[in-house]
Amino acid sequence: MSRIFFGKFDSKKPQQIQEKYYAAGAEGNSWYGGIRAGDYVFVVTNSNVISLWKVREYGNKANPTNPNDPRVVLFDEVISFPQPIPVSQFIKSPYFHVDINLLNKINKSTLGYGFFPIETTSLFPFEQWDKLSFAAERHFYIVLSTQDIPLKEHDVLIVINNLEEARIIEFLEWKDGRSQPYSALRKLYEDRNPENERYTLHELLEFAEEEAPNKRNYLRTVLVELEQRGYFAVNNPIRLYDNVLVGRRKTPKSNAEKEAKLNVSLGGNSAREGEEPEMPELYEHYETFADLLDFNPNLILYGPPGTGKTFAVKHIIEAFEYKFHKRYVSFSQVEKDERVRFITFHQSYSYEEFIEGIRPQIDGDEKQNTDSGDIRYKVESGVLKQIVEAASAQIIKAESQQFGIKGAEFIRSNSRVWKVSLGPRNDDQIYKQCKQEGYIAVNWLDGHDLSNKSYEDIYSMLKAERGEEGQNPTMDANTLETFISQMNKGDIVFIYDGPWTIRDIGVITGDYIYLRNRSYPHARKVTWLKEFEEPADISDINGGIRLTLKTIYELPRIQMSDVHKLLGASNEPGTITKKQSVKQEPYYLIIDEINRGNISKIFGELMTLIEKDKRQTVSVILPYSKKPFTLPRNLYIIGTMNTSDRSIAMLDTALRRRFAFIEVEPDYSVFDKNTTKVGAVELSKLLRSINEKIADKLDRDHRIGHAYLMDVLTIDDLFKSWYYKILPLIAEYFYNDVTAMQSVVGSKFIDKTGSIRFLSTLPSGAEKVSEFEQALIAIYKGMEL
Repeated sequence: MSRIFFGKFDSKKPQQIQEKYYAAGAEGNSWYGGIRAGDYVFVVTNSNVISLWKVREYGNKANPTNPNDPRVVLFDEVISFPQPIPVSQFIKSPYFHVDINLLNKINKSTLGYGFFPIETTSLFPFEQWDKLSFAAERHFYIVLSTQDIPLKEHDVLIVINNLEEARIIEFLEWKDGRSQPYSALRKLYEDRNPENERYTLHELLEFAEEEAPNKRNYLRTVLVELEQRGYFAVNNPIRLYDNVLVGRRKTPKSNAEKEAKLNVSLGGNSAREGEEPEMPELYEHYETFADLLDFNPNLILYGPPGTGKTFAVKHIIEAFEYKFHKRYVSFSQVEKDERVRFITFHQSYSYEEFIEGIRPQIDGDEKQNTDSGDIRYKVESGVLKQIVEAASAQIIKAESQQFGIKGAEFIRSNSRVWKVSLGPRNDDQIYKQCKQEGYIAVNWLDGHDLSNKSYEDIYSMLKAERGEEGQNPTMDANTLETFISQMNKGDIVFIYDGPWTIRDIGVITGDYIYLRNRSYPHARKVTWLKEFEEPADISDINGGIRLTLKTIYELPRIQMSDVHKLLGASNEPGTITKKQSVKQEPYYLIIDEINRGNISKIFGELMTLIEKDKRQTVSVILPYSKKPFTLPRNLYIIGTMNTSDRSIAMLDTALRRRFAFIEVEPDYSVFDKNTTKVGAVELSKLLRSINEKIADKLDRDHRIGHAYLMDVLTIDDLFKSWYYKILPLIAEYFYNDVTAMQSVVGSKFIDKTGSIRFLSTLPSGAEKVSEFEQALIAIYKGMEL
C-alpha cells in the first residue's frame, strides 16, 4: 500500500523542484527516509507545502546538486497547490494524526533526513485527489479541567488540573460528540518528559525566567489566559511543542554547546563525506545578504518601521560568519568575542563620539592616591577607532600565526605599547643577549627576587641599598614596579634606538621572572614580531614626541593600528609583511538609525576611507591626534534606517555611493510560520490590507512592519498592539486627515472627529466573534460593519 511522506526540498536548489528529483546518491541513503515507488510525497520548501508528488523510481540523472553521483529518486506530479500551504496549518488538518514532533522536524533542519512518514486518518482521500482540501483544520487548546469550551470535531485539548498547580493531567480529542483520550499526544509528552520531570506550568515559567525569554513570554500568556478565560487557544503547534510539551532544559547550554548542536544539524540532501554542510534553514534567507556584505563591506538595511531590520542584521552577521568559518557561529558568540559594536545615530551625535575627540581629565598622583585638581586634555578614541584597534589587533595575530610566530595570540585590542631600553646606550651586549634568548630585562636590585613586591617595597629596598646620600630611587622604583606589575602578556614593546627611532617590536608572552646571577636579572619572555633592517622612525605615530632615556614607559599615543602599520613595513624574510594575503577574523560596526545623524559631520574625512578599495591602502591625518589613520579590511559597517523617519532620497550622496542598500519589507510569511490566526483574525491578511491602503494613500515607506504583530498570541495581545501601537502610528501618518485614517482602518475604529473608538473583545453572536475581531476582519474583507 502507498504511504504518505513529507519531503523537504532546499530552496537554494530550485532545479530539484523544477525537474522533480531528489539527489542523495544510492537507494537506501538515510536522506530518502525509505521512500519507494508508489509512495506519495508532500513537497515542503521554506516551511510551505507546495505540491503532492508520487515516487516514480530510483534512477540516474546528471545534476548540479551532486555532480559526482547521478543516482537520484524521480517523481511525478499529482497536484500543485495554487497557494502554498504553511506547514503549521497543513499539519492541523484532520487528515493526519497529530505528530507535533514530526512538525518540528519538518520546520527545522534535520541532519541526514529529507523525508518523513505521515500517519493519516480515515478521512484522508487516498486516490481521490480532487477531494483533497485543507480548508478545515483542528484546533488546539490548553484548558482547565473545570472549563467547558465550544469544540469542533477532532479538536485537541491539553487539560490542566487547576490554576494553583497548573499541571498537565490529560490529552483529549473531541470526536463523535465527546472527548476521548488522545494517545498520540500523550505518548509524545511522556517520551519527552520522564515521570519525575513532568513539570507544572508554573515550574516551567520559573525555569524559563533566566534560560529562555521567549518561552517565558509564552508561558506567562498561557497562565494569564487560563486565569481570565479558562483556556488558551493555541495558534501554532510548534510553539506549543517548544514551550510546553518538551519540558525544560536541565542546564543552560553554553554557546559552544549550542554551536556544536547547530553544526550537527546543518545539512541538506547534497551533503556527502568531505562536503560542507548547508546552513540552517533560518539563516538560508540571509546568505544573499552575506554575499553582498562580502562584495561591499558597507551595507544599509532600509525599510518601514517594524520590519525587523536590526533582527536581520544579527542573522546577516551569523550568515557571514558561516561563510567565513564554514560553521555556525551565533551572534551572541560574536558579541562575547568583542567583535561587534552597536551604536545609534541621533541629531546630536558627533565626529568626536564616532572617531576621536578631546576629553578633559583631572590630574592626580596615583601612587600617593591624591588628586592635584589640575585639568588636562587628552585625545580619546570614538567608537569607530575603538573597533578599528580591535580589528587591527586581530590582523596582527592572524598574520603572525601565518608565519609561525608564536606568542601573538596574547595580543589584545587594548594591549598597551611600551618603550623599552635594553642595556646601556653605547653597549649592545645586553641587547644582543636579550634578542637571542627572547627576553626583555632590566637591572637594579640584581640580588633580589622582586616577585610580589609592591612599589613601596621596591622603593624601600632601593633607598636602603643607596643610603641616605644616594640617588633618589623614585624613577627607578617606578620602572621596576611597571616592569613587574603593570606590563601584561600581550602588551607590545618597542625597543629604543634613538630619540625618534626603534630597533624592534615584540610582544610580551610571560610573567615576571628572576634570573639569578645575571647583571640584568629581572626579565620577561618576549616573542619578536619585527626586526628592522634600518631603525624605524615612529615620530609621526607618536605625535611628534621624542623618546627619552627612561628605561621603560608607556607610549599611550600609539595604538594597535599603528603597530600593524609598522609591522607591515618592508621586512626581512620570515617576518610579517602586508604583501601576504591573510584571511582575518571579521569585525562589525552596527549603526542603527544611520539616517538620523548628520552623516557628513559624523564621518568627516573618514567618508573616503570606508570604500573597499581604500581599506589599508589610503590614510588621512586625524585633526585631533595629528596621526595617520586608515580602516582595516576586516571591518564591516552595517547600518539600518527607518524610511518613515526620513526618506532614503535625502541621504548624503557620498554615503549612498559607498554603501550597498537592501530594502527590508513587511514579511507576511512570518505569520504562516508562527501565528496565522488570533481568534478569528488572520494577521497576515490584516497587515497586508492596511499596508496596501497606506501605500495607496501615502507611500510605501510608511507601511507597517510585521514586528508589530509578531508577539501577538491572544485577542488581548492583539487589542493592546492594535490600540497602543498601530493606531497611534497611523494617526501620526495621517495627522488631522480623518477621512484617510478611516479609509485605512474603517470608521468602526475612528469616528468623524478623528477620535479612536475602543471596541469590545467579548465574544458575541452565533460565531462567538467579538465586535473588535469583526471590525478587524472587515478591514481585509473590504466590508463596513
